[in-house]
Amino acid sequence: MYFVEITLFVAGLVLLFTGYRKNHRNLLLCAAITLFLSAGLGSMVDGFSEGYRESRASH
Repeated sequence: MYFVEITLFVAGLVLLFTGYRKNHRNLLLCAAITLFLSAGLGSMVDGFSEGYRESRASH
């Protein structure tokens, strides 16, 4: 799972630098979303899997 977070982080940084250099607002928006996903992806997947396990255990 960590390699996905690292890949998203690096992709976000590349988009950030590219968008800043070209003064392209859509690339900056994509960079912000990608960096947000890279920071929250691990917690989101852990919460989803825990909720799925709990729902399967209650049946």
